[in-house]
Amino acid sequence: MEKRMKRRPGLVALFWRYLLTAGAAVVLLAVLWWGALTWLMRCGFVYPASTAANGLEVVVPALENGSLAPEQLPYYYRWVVFDEDGEPLRSGPMSERRLEYARQALTGDLSPKGIFYAQYHKVTYLPDGTDCVLQYDYSMPYGTAGLQRHMPEFQTCASLLLVAAWLVAGAAATRHFAGLLRRDAALLTGAARTITDRRLDLPFAGHARVREFEETLQAMETLRASLAGSLKEQWAMEQQRSLELAALTHDLKTPLSVISGNAELLAEDALTAAQRENAEAILRGSQRLEDYVAQLRAMTGPETGGEAAKETVEIRQLAEGWQSAGRGLCAAKQIAFRCGDVPAGAIAVERVALDRAVGNLLDNAVRYTPEMGEVSLTVCAERSCLIIAVEDTGPGFSAEALARGEQAFYTSDGSRPQDGHVGLGLYFAARTARRHGGNLRLSNTRDGARAELVLPFS
Repeated sequence: MEKRMKRRPGLVALFWRYLLTAGAAVVLLAVLWWGALTWLMRCGFVYPASTAANGLEVVVPALENGSLAPEQLPYYYRWVVFDEDGEPLRSGPMSERRLEYARQALTGDLSPKGIFYAQYHKVTYLPDGTDCVLQYDYSMPYGTAGLQRHMPEFQTCASLLLVAAWLVAGAAATRHFAGLLRRDAALLTGAARTITDRRLDLPFAGHARVREFEETLQAMETLRASLAGSLKEQWAMEQQRSLELAALTHDLKTPLSVISGNAELLAEDALTAAQRENAEAILRGSQRLEDYVAQLRAMTGPETGGEAAKETVEIRQLAEGWQSAGRGLCAAKQIAFRCGDVPAGAIAVERVALDRAVGNLLDNAVRYTPEMGEVSLTVCAERSCLIIAVEDTGPGFSAEALARGEQAFYTSDGSRPQDGHVGLGLYFAARTARRHGGNLRLSNTRDGARAELVLPFS
């Protein structure tokens, strides 16, 4: 692994490789461009840029001795003939701006003029007493007057072609090396998504080409393997706990049945007031234990796939049962119970599990609400969800309870008083919500705590 890592280029080496590749492409294209220009000049397609300047040694004496008329000048010269008063008599094709440059040259201003190409001038005295101003520049003319007249200016086009070739080469090099980085980044992104989605059973496919990215990928692979091992151990522990809970509930079922049955028989006999009170206490305790056992049995069942078939029930029919349970719980502690309007409609639910989940929320609210307080039940439909909310006027949830309230056997950190419950109410409610494709939301209001069951209609 170490040797393979060393053979992979690092980011610095990749950067220098990119610079060298781009630089080599620039130099190669420049050499090819210069070679093409040289070949074109040898073929006579174009002339060197100094052709006009070098030709002055021939054309100026010929104009002065009259052996060459201005109209016979080579096509890469521009010219204009002025009379003694400085007025133009005749000229070759010339723009107004270049004509003005020629006038300035006639007055002695021979400094180069122009923007892209500097215009140079040479004043020549003709035999008839007139003055001829020659105008030229350092650009490569075509080999014939026809090409010079109809083709775009060669030197500028050739320079633009070289710049375009450089840009294409730079873009190609950038695309190639960016592709290497993009591919490696895609591997890292895929690895991160694999871990996020908890698909930890298979190792990551592929290797990064850049050493630093490969090191990161290997670190993520180590993290994946570690997480996979931890989750496997956690799953095994959960399975073991489920088996132990299943065994415990099975073992408790028989003695509880014996206790409750004997207590019922005792209650039917002629007992004193004290004896009847004790028998009823045994019945209440055994009933409560049977309820805990039922919740423990529900914990050991599958969380998905459903423990019971869903049935479509009217929302108002469900709410009537919840209202009845809430009034009964609140009446025992002299707590006010309030329930708002219930929307019409129906929803497919596991009715027994949902009734128990809402009952747990109501029981929790009543348990933590002081006497003369208030518990409210709200049932409403928002968008595609049914929201069942229970609020109380108790001390509210602590920060730890908000974070851990849905965990099994969590019983608060002392911020809310305890009276013997074992921490299964909110766990079972959250589990029921998840089986319906929803969730349990815990929060605090200005007056107390709020627990919401959010169930989708579909």
